[in-house]
Amino acid sequence: MFCISCGNELPDNATFCSACGARVRQNNASAMQQVAEPRLYTMKCNACGSSHLKKLRTGEFLCEHCGTIYYAQEQDVSKDDIDQKIVALLSEAEAYSEKGDLQSELNSLAAAYSIAPENKDVLLRYGRSHIKLGFPQKAMDYFRQAEALFPDDPIVYVNIGTALLKQGHYAEAKPQYEKALSIIEVDPLSAPTGDIAVTYGNYALCVGRLGDKRTARKYLALAKEKGYSAASIDWICKELHIPRWLV
Repeated sequence: MFCISCGNELPDNATFCSACGARVRQNNASAMQQVAEPRLYTMKCNACGSSHLKKLRTGEFLCEHCGTIYYAQEQDVSKDDIDQKIVALLSEAEAYSEKGDLQSELNSLAAAYSIAPENKDVLLRYGRSHIKLGFPQKAMDYFRQAEALFPDDPIVYVNIGTALLKQGHYAEAKPQYEKALSIIEVDPLSAPTGDIAVTYGNYALCVGRLGDKRTARKYLALAKEKGYSAASIDWICKELHIPRWLV
């Protein structure tokens, strides 16, 4: 038999895995039969990395290691069905986010990513969920995937810049924001007004951290014009030691 956590081959009477130490759930004949059934798939769990995904029903799988539910397109699952699942999972993730349940948000987005790894919204939101949990470096994996697929979308570069900013890499973040700004200047409709405000605000913070407070004030003023929240502007001014009345 095999360990359901890491896949290591074990003696039939093993209680614990000799490779990873996980308890082997083989307490009865029924459990042994479940392990004997073919149930391993090439897709891996994005939450824990396990490849032990058990099929629950058509297009739906369960990670037996951490419990995350995944959806995968099969021949008898229509594109409309998949699209509906993505929308439902993104809505579910948003609801968890509003409740502050960041781990459940990540799990919902992991499920969405498992069936739509080339969906821009999924990639960006999945990356941002990693930032919320304190893993900005991991978020870069998904932002770079989005960059390869959507090189003309300014918000992709804003997210890359933010992940770098969170790690204190201000010099590396600066050109990412500038790439976003260059696209927005050519095509102001390439991003929603609210996202443009965030771009201006984040760029102001970035250049301010690098010592250019004059440019920081300029972009904070632009962010304010686009509806950037007063609370966010106050916070950035405080962080950069810029008098609020100058913005």
